Amino acid sequence: MAKFIHYNEVPRDLKYEKGLKIDFGVNDGTCGAKRLTMGHTVIPAGSRNQRHYHANAEACFYIIKGRLKILIGDGKDYYEQEVSPGTFCYAAQGDIHGLINLSDTEDAELVFAYGGVPNKEAAGTTFVEGGEVVERHLAAKGKVVA
Repeated sequence: MAKFIHYNEVPRDLKYEKGLKIDFGVNDGTCGAKRLTMGHTVIPAGSRNQRHYHANAEACFYIIKGRLKILIGDGKDYYEQEVSPGTFCYAAQGDIHGLINLSDTEDAELVFAYGGVPNKEAAGTTFVEGGEVVERHLAAKGKVVA
């Protein structure tokens, strides 16, 4: 059966990815999804998240607002890519990725999905950087984590 869920109807997650504001709108808890998790993320001005990967899911996102720097890979395979609104981004299962909002004055926004899993826990998110990377990034800009 179809479900319609407004982002104001789901709790905002401020802890999953430090520095970001995430609304998980589609998952097993909100609508009974069995193989899809989808949400909306606000990346506050000047903020970033911790680089991470999803051990059990592919991940993708679509940039709605703002300019982001996407951090991909690790070690000799590390690279960065700037993206703007209208860009689709894909990370295969296990691909390390993270992002930085390039604006110090405007929030950025994206819509994301994890394929094949019913919720964020099932995605097997593993952080390769600690939360202090967000705190240091914001401190360098004279800001604090929300």
